[in-house]
Amino acid sequence: MLRYITDNLAGEVRLEDAAHTVGMTPSALSRFFTRAAGRGFADTVRRLRVIRACTLLFQTDRPIAGICFDAGYQNLSNFNRQFRAETGMTPREYRRRLRAGLRPPKLTEPPP
Repeated sequence: MLRYITDNLAGEVRLEDAAHTVGMTPSALSRFFTRAAGRGFADTVRRLRVIRACTLLFQTDRPIAGICFDAGYQNLSNFNRQFRAETGMTPREYRRRLRAGLRPPKLTEPPP
């Protein structure tokens, strides 16, 4: 199932498709995923997309708008909002921090 998510991260990742891949119903997979991973399916996809964006911000000089789409987001405002929710800063601030030689922030933990 994680392979399905990572293979499709730049595009559409759907719970229904992941469930079909492992032979479960979407509701059963959602419950299983939350118990096994400690966070929901959509939260995991969001976090993996932000991790991919962090990697691209660090390893490339590509424009942030391009990284947004490479990470699987369909619009820049949603990307910025989700990135800030996970890192506590915008993608631009994150890149500036890395270029200044500062340690990148840890991803935030969701509230209990």
